[in-house]
Amino acid sequence: MNGRAKLSSLLCLSAAVICMPAHGQDQPSGEAAEEANQDIIVTAQFRGQSLQDTPLAISAVTGEMLAQRGQTNIYQIANDVPSVTLKPSAGAWGPSLVASIRGVGQYNFNPALEPGVGVFVDDVYYATLTGSLLDLLDIERVEVLRGPQGTLTGRNSIGGAIRMISRKPIGDNSGSIEITGGSRKLIALRGSLDLGITDTLSARLSGALRSQDGFVQRLDFGCVHPGQGIDATRPPRNCSLGDKMGSIGNQALRGQLRYQPADGAEFLVSADYVHENHTGPGAVLTYANFDNPVTNPAPGVPFDSRFICGPYCNHATFINREGTDGYNAFESTADPRTLHEGWTISGTANIDLDDTLKLTSITAYRQYESSFASDDDLSPAPLSIEAANIEHRFFSQELRLNGSLGAFDYTIGGFYSWQRTNFRNFFDIRPYAIQYTTDDVIPAETMAAFATGIYHVTDDLTLTGGIRYTKEKKRYTFYHFRMDGTVDDPTIQGVNNLSEAEVVDYRFSIDYRWSPEFLTYFTASSGFKGGGINPFPIAAILVQPFGPEKLKNYEVGFKADLLDRRLRLNVSAFYDKYDQVQLTRLSCPEYGFDFCSLIVNAGNAETKGVELELNAEPIDGLRIDAAYSYLDFQFKYINPQTGLSLDFVPPFAPSTKWSGGIGYSFDLASTGTLTPRFDISHQSEIYTNAANAPTNRIAPYTVANFHLTWENDGGDLSVALHIINLFDKYYFLNNFDLTGTSGLINQQPAAPREVSLVVRKSF
Repeated sequence: MNGRAKLSSLLCLSAAVICMPAHGQDQPSGEAAEEANQDIIVTAQFRGQSLQDTPLAISAVTGEMLAQRGQTNIYQIANDVPSVTLKPSAGAWGPSLVASIRGVGQYNFNPALEPGVGVFVDDVYYATLTGSLLDLLDIERVEVLRGPQGTLTGRNSIGGAIRMISRKPIGDNSGSIEITGGSRKLIALRGSLDLGITDTLSARLSGALRSQDGFVQRLDFGCVHPGQGIDATRPPRNCSLGDKMGSIGNQALRGQLRYQPADGAEFLVSADYVHENHTGPGAVLTYANFDNPVTNPAPGVPFDSRFICGPYCNHATFINREGTDGYNAFESTADPRTLHEGWTISGTANIDLDDTLKLTSITAYRQYESSFASDDDLSPAPLSIEAANIEHRFFSQELRLNGSLGAFDYTIGGFYSWQRTNFRNFFDIRPYAIQYTTDDVIPAETMAAFATGIYHVTDDLTLTGGIRYTKEKKRYTFYHFRMDGTVDDPTIQGVNNLSEAEVVDYRFSIDYRWSPEFLTYFTASSGFKGGGINPFPIAAILVQPFGPEKLKNYEVGFKADLLDRRLRLNVSAFYDKYDQVQLTRLSCPEYGFDFCSLIVNAGNAETKGVELELNAEPIDGLRIDAAYSYLDFQFKYINPQTGLSLDFVPPFAPSTKWSGGIGYSFDLASTGTLTPRFDISHQSEIYTNAANAPTNRIAPYTVANFHLTWENDGGDLSVALHIINLFDKYYFLNNFDLTGTSGLINQQPAAPREVSLVVRKSF
C-alpha cells in the first residue's frame, strides 16, 4: 500500500469512530497538571484547560508516567509520542539535542542555526540545541505540541514545542528520596524537599546525580593487532585507551522560592545548576575506505576495514600526527571528555488585577559553557578531528495579560530576548588541508508582540484566533586562526554579516463539542524558524546569509472519551506547506569548491500525515496506551545548485512511528500493589543527511522495555525494576556520514540492555 492509500485508510478509520457517553468540561485556570476524572490540565494556550478541550495536537506526559517508564531524560519521551524524533547528537556536535516534529526541526548544534522545535522549561526558552539534553528533574508534566506554534510560543517552534513544567512549592513540608543502581555501575540519586517557611512563603529544593560507565571501549589498535605495522602504545595485557565512551556523569540542582502575599498574587523565583563531566557519545566505525599516503594510519597501512573494531569498540586516539606534503603541518590533539556547566535564574510574577484580568511577567537569564570533541575516523589515522568550546549567554523578558470579557477570553503580550554566543571550534580535516581554529562571536536579538482571542460562541462552539509579530536579527563575526596563532584567511578575518527578518504568524481554529465526550477541531496556523549566516566558510565568498524557513499548517482532529471514560482516542490529520527549507550543501562547484559546507534555503515541500493516540482502562487496574504516526514528506522544488533530489526527505524524519504499552496493577491487599508493564516502540528508516544515501540511512528498529513496580499500601514507598532494551537489540541512534570527505561512516549505537532498580521513599 502506498503512502497516499495508507493516509486515506487511516482517515476513513478515524471518521468511523462512534462516540459513546462520557463527559469532559472546561477546567479553571490554576495549578498545572492537576488530574481530575483522568483529565490532565495543560497550559499550552496560557490558561489552564483540560487536555481534551484544547484544540491542538498535544501530548501530555505526567511525572508519574515518566517514573512508570523509567524515563529520566528528555529524548526518551519521544518513544511514546507520535511524529516526534528526539535523539542525542553525533559526537562531533556535543551534548546537544536532535529535535524534529513532523519532519521539521534541526540537527546541527551550531549557534548560527536555530532550533526548529522550541524547548521551554517553566516558560523559559532554551535558545540552542546545545544544553538541551535535559534531565527530567522534579517534573510535573511535559507537554509536546505538534505543528507550528508561531503565535503561542513564537520563533523556532515551526515544527512544534516541548514545554516542561516543574513542580511548584506548596509548603506542605513533604519530600522524597530516590536511589537507583544498575547495569554498568549505574548509581543515581534524586531528592526533593518542599518547605513551608511562613503562611505566605514556601520553598522547594530538588537535586539529582547520575553516574554510569560507558559501553563503547576505546582500544589501542597496535596492542590488539600486533604485527600490522602500527606500534602499540599500551601494554599487551591492557589495550584500553581510557574510560569507555557513552558514559554518564551528570549533576543537577534546582531551588524555588514562592511568595503568595495575598489571594491573586504570586511571585516565584527559580534557579538551577547543571554540571556534566563524562566521555563523549559511544561511536563505532562501520565503513572505512580512504587510501592516501599522507593520511594513512602508518606507511603502507591504508585506512580500511581492518579499523572497524566491532559493535561496541573503536580505535580512536584523539590525535592527528604532524602532517606533510602540503597537508596540515601541526599535530593536533583533543580531549575525549565532554564538559558542560550552566545555570539559569528566572522570576515569574502572577498578579490578578481584578476578577477577570491577570498579569504575568517572566524574566530569565541563562548561561553555560560547553566543550567536547570527536575523533571522526575512530582510528590512528590522521583524518578528521573536531573540537568545540561554546560560551552562551541568554536573557529574556515576557509580559502577558490574560483577560475575560464575558464569552471572550484573550491574551496579549510582548517578548524580548538577547543572546550572545562565543563559538570556538577547531577543525583538522586532512583530506582537504583544513586546519584552523575559530573564535567567532554571534549576538542575536528578538522582539515580538502577540495576541490570542478565544470566543465561546455557544457552550459547544469555540473560535480561536491569534497573531504574532516578530522582529529578529543575528550577526556573525568570523575570527579564524592557524595553529601558530596567525590569521588563517585575511579575507574572512573580522568579516561580519547580518541576518534580519520580520515575520507575522497567525492561527485560527474552530472547535465544536458535539457531545460531552466528543470534540472536533480545525486549525490553520503558521510558524517560522530564524535565518542566519553560513558558519562554515572556507573562503570569504561563502560568508553568506540564509533566510527563515516558513510553514503553513492545516489540521483537523477529534478528541474522544468513550465507554464511560475507559477509552480515550485522539486523532489529528495535517497538511503543511513548508517553504525555504534550510539544508546543507556539501559541494559548491560554482564557487570553485568540490567540498564545502554551505547552509542555504534549498527548496519548498509539502507534508501530510496522521497521528493517533489511545489510552484505555478496560477493567480496573489494566492500562493500555498506544500511539501511531504516518508522515508523507514531498519536496516540490529544489534549487538545482544544491545537488539534492526531489525524492529526498529531511534528516531524522521517519515515515512511520508506533508504540504501545500495557500494564496491570495487582492488588496485594495490605501489602500494596504490584504492577508489571511492557512497552514497545518502532521507528521506520531515517536519514541523517539532507543528501539521502545508503551511507547515512539508519535502518528501522523496534525496541521493547519491561518494568515491574511494587508500591506499599500507603503509597509512600516503591521499588521498581526497569529493563531497557529488553531483547538487547543492536540499533543505531545517529550516523555521521563522511564517505564524501574522509571515506568513513561513524555511527552511534544505542546502549545494550540495561537493568536498574529504583527505590523511592516519600515523606
